[in-house]
Amino acid sequence: MILAAILVAQDLSAVGGISLSAAVPVLTAMQYEVAALPTSLLSTHTSGYGKPAVVDLSSWLPAVFDHWTRADLQFDAALIGYVGSVQLCQQLTQYLSRQPLDLLVVDPVLGDLGELYSGFDQQYVEAMRDLVKTADVILPNVTEAALLTGRPYQPVPDLRATLTALQAGLKPGAHAVITDVTREDRIGCAWLDERGAVQFVGEPRLPGHYNGTGDTLAAAIAGLLGRGFSLTRSLELANQWMHLAVAETLAERRTDPRQGIALAQMLRAILSLN
Repeated sequence: MILAAILVAQDLSAVGGISLSAAVPVLTAMQYEVAALPTSLLSTHTSGYGKPAVVDLSSWLPAVFDHWTRADLQFDAALIGYVGSVQLCQQLTQYLSRQPLDLLVVDPVLGDLGELYSGFDQQYVEAMRDLVKTADVILPNVTEAALLTGRPYQPVPDLRATLTALQAGLKPGAHAVITDVTREDRIGCAWLDERGAVQFVGEPRLPGHYNGTGDTLAAAIAGLLGRGFSLTRSLELANQWMHLAVAETLAERRTDPRQGIALAQMLRAILSLN
């Protein structure tokens, strides 16, 4: 197997086991050459630890892109997660437009539970709308789908209407996938098939809230798509792996619930696929 090079751009939290800390091992296990590009540095992630110490890297990224261009570095695929500022969104959009990517997956991190994350505003939402226009697959949660489309937030949205509105903001042939859809006792992903019908894959919902599930799921989906799996099969496998990870986290009875999910069982499943 020829190794593919994938650029992963999202925040790096020194403590918490999410974002780049989760994406890199998942994609490395899937036999990618991973270029890990932190969009910001945080002392911890933002849930439960109080206000973290943050370094904005918007002045560093242009120098990185200039160096990579001089070094003739090219990537087969890219996964974009938490960006953090309008300027960074614009810098990433410009750089990626010059890359001959086979696949661009964007997890448009904007908010959750009906609210924008702290520090974001409508200008940032507009910058994210511009970024997702270049994507092949976008992976918003229910809140982010509402923000990107301008539709009112509903915990249980009209999936067909919301997905249709999301698709209208993408390039031809791209796919919008909503990643935290609940159906009865299952949680998973919903998207539109070629006939415009809503499709859903999911796994039994397990109790609790776990940081980093979205980041890990996005890495698994991007990795599978880049390996040539269909969208449906990629979503099936990624959701199965996430169920393994959450079940392992539950079984560990962790004393600190702020830590990201356990990855050992998920990584074993990925390695068995190789």
